[in-house]
Amino acid sequence: MIERVRLQQIRSWTAGEVRFCSGPQILWGANGAGKTTAVEALLVAATGRSHRAGGLRELVQDGASSGSFTVTLRDPNEGADDPLATTTLAAEIGRSERTRFLVNGTARRSESLGERLKVAAFVPEETGLVVGAPSVRRAALDRMAIQWKPGYRAALTRYERTLKQRNRLLKDALESDGAERRAISAEMKPWTELLIDSGAEIVAARNELLRALAAPLAAAHREVAPTEGELRVRYVSREGHDVDEGVPAAAARLRTSFDETAESEGYQGHTLVGPHRDDLSFHVDERDLATIASRGQQRSLLLALLFAEIELLTNDRGEPPLLLLDDAFSELDPERRDHLVERLVSLPQTIITTTTLGDLAPRLVTASATQEVVRGPRGSEVQHG
Repeated sequence: MIERVRLQQIRSWTAGEVRFCSGPQILWGANGAGKTTAVEALLVAATGRSHRAGGLRELVQDGASSGSFTVTLRDPNEGADDPLATTTLAAEIGRSERTRFLVNGTARRSESLGERLKVAAFVPEETGLVVGAPSVRRAALDRMAIQWKPGYRAALTRYERTLKQRNRLLKDALESDGAERRAISAEMKPWTELLIDSGAEIVAARNELLRALAAPLAAAHREVAPTEGELRVRYVSREGHDVDEGVPAAAARLRTSFDETAESEGYQGHTLVGPHRDDLSFHVDERDLATIASRGQQRSLLLALLFAEIELLTNDRGEPPLLLLDDAFSELDPERRDHLVERLVSLPQTIITTTTLGDLAPRLVTASATQEVVRGPRGSEVQHG
């Protein structure tokens, strides 16, 4: 259970904290007050990534050289006075140096934080999941995979760093000729192999996740939208990866694609194939939702995916993930809101943001602890009294 989130020079928070208890927790206030930043800190603690920033340094407050946040968790099954029941997860983010992650004050890999905190989330950035850009769907899939598949976060980080280096070499080659271009081409070969190796891990893990997600997602969709038909998800790639293939087969397909696109890459100066370009498609009764989905059908999918994510991330002891709902209720009609309320009131803890309490079901507000977040002269703060 999250006990508090403390923020120092993170976006609009100069120095402050938000305290939480069990059950539904509502943070409300005007747009820009700082509500979503608390949610963002929890997502970063769980996944090492922000849902609304390309890099963590973007979280650092304007004018500051660094920022930090600390998330305090308490095991509700242990006594309140037991010091071992409390765990702190922290990130120290600098503008010019790599982010430092800590568990109980000791530096750790970012994966160590995610081992202690799992989150399922509904965020505005993913409301275009069905008809939006492929990057939206990849981000949602990666968020789940990072928390579900050991080693995925490390593979994804290796892939992204390798891709950046390989693209730099491709750009340099485009601007060179003769012997220099041949030298760059030779230098690029080991980077291509590294990209294939980590890319194959990513593809295999993504498909493994989709296999595990298939049944809970279909069941959740039947619950939310019983008249809309059977929901299926497919992995879309140039390579035509099979949903059951492992790392060696995925690597072989990627190697073939790199061979086939080598000449085009030389003309365009960037990497044209790999999991950073892959996509998902959603189908109901074999019809692609991207071409037929109404706004209501899109919302049904989002809700079903959230419920399936909760089931997927529930651990062996039956403990579900922390549920984060960032302005979710403004995106749902009354029927879908009722489905969501039924689920979240039964969870140990949910953190909800909204601009006004009037957007929420009265019975949810009654069952929740509410706190107003305001933008004061010294930055964001929780309004008391």
